[in-house]
Amino acid sequence: MSTLHKYRTILLFGMPGSGKGTQGGVLGQLPDMVHISCGDVFRKLPKYGALGKEIVHYTSRGELVPDDLTVRIWERHIQILEMQELLLPEKHTLLLDGLPRNFDQAERLDHMLDVVQIFYLIVDDLEKARDRLRSRALRENRLDDMNEEVILKRLKSFEDETIETLKFYDPSLVFKINASHEPLFVLRDIVNRLAVLQTSVRIAARPFAYQEADGDVD
Repeated sequence: MSTLHKYRTILLFGMPGSGKGTQGGVLGQLPDMVHISCGDVFRKLPKYGALGKEIVHYTSRGELVPDDLTVRIWERHIQILEMQELLLPEKHTLLLDGLPRNFDQAERLDHMLDVVQIFYLIVDDLEKARDRLRSRALRENRLDDMNEEVILKRLKSFEDETIETLKFYDPSLVFKINASHEPLFVLRDIVNRLAVLQTSVRIAARPFAYQEADGDVD
C-alpha cells in the first residue's frame, strides 16, 4: 500500500486484559478520533473466507497472527475506511489498539504512522488480567479467551514481544497508566493527558502533537 502522508496516531499498549479495547472504544467516540482494534478487525473477517480461515488457524491455538498477514489486513482496512470517508488523514487521529504488536511491525508501519503519543496501560496483578479475559470471554462469547492455555500464551507473548516494541519509539512519547484501577479512573487519566496535549499545542489542524510524557504511573 503506497501512501503520500502519515496518519497522526496514538497507540494503546498493554497486556491482554489491561483494558485497551474498553478505553479505545470510549475514546473512539470523540469526533476527531478513529479507533481501530486489530483484534476486532480480525474477528469481523468472515470465518469461511480465505483471510478469516488464516486468522482462525492461528488464534484458535493461541498463536499470534504472522506479521505479513497482520499488516496486509490492516492496510486493506485503512483503505476501506478512507474510501468510505470514515478516515480523513487531514482531520482524524488514529487510535490503534493491538498494532504494532512487535518491533518488526513498528518498523514496517513507520512510514505510515506519525505516532504522537503512546498510552501504556500497566496491570501489575496478572490474576486480575486473567479474570478480565475470562469475563470478556463469557460476555462476548470469545471461546479462545476461555482456554487457560491460550490465556497464558497471550500473556507470555506480551512479555516476550510487545514490550520490546516500545523500544522502537522515543521514550518521551510513552505515558504510563495504572490500569489495575476501575475503567472509569483509567479513562480519567487518559483524558487528562489528552487535554494537556490539546491545551499545550494550539494548532487546530494538529490537536495532538509531540509532547514529552512524564512516564509516571498514576
